[in-house]
Amino acid sequence: MYSSALNQFHKYLSEGYEGDIESDIDAIVENTALGSTEKSSLIKSRIGQGKFRERLVDFWKGCAVTGFNDINLLIASHIKPWKASDDSERLNKFNGLLLVPNLDKSFDSGLITFEADGKIRMSPQLTQARILGITLSMRLKLTPQHEPFMSFHRTKVYRP
Repeated sequence: MYSSALNQFHKYLSEGYEGDIESDIDAIVENTALGSTEKSSLIKSRIGQGKFRERLVDFWKGCAVTGFNDINLLIASHIKPWKASDDSERLNKFNGLLLVPNLDKSFDSGLITFEADGKIRMSPQLTQARILGITLSMRLKLTPQHEPFMSFHRTKVYRP
């Protein structure tokens, strides 16, 4: 039983979707196909600032799950991880959720994901969800444009 879970976790880590910001920024800087303005925009987006975050704040108006609306405490999170996305996907508002920190970390770590109907799915590896305030009654309202990104998250990032 545990060996299967460990193999899945090893696969997840080896695919590199956990998000190393420094290496992502280095890759942007070293990309000779990008101009300086585009590099600047992508770097700001990667660190949670700039146009991507603004688009998410405008779209969601608060946490996509809880509705909490103090944007100073919310995190702009990519659904399809930065590393797996192309440049247009990285700035696409439908590839993002605005989340409170506990949901953001759980989502980025693959401990939670969302079904096409917006219902939360929790990994068995999330053993203290209740302490984090994460419950099975949580959901968000997705559009059809979110689904390709969320499908990627469910199949490549989520840890069953």
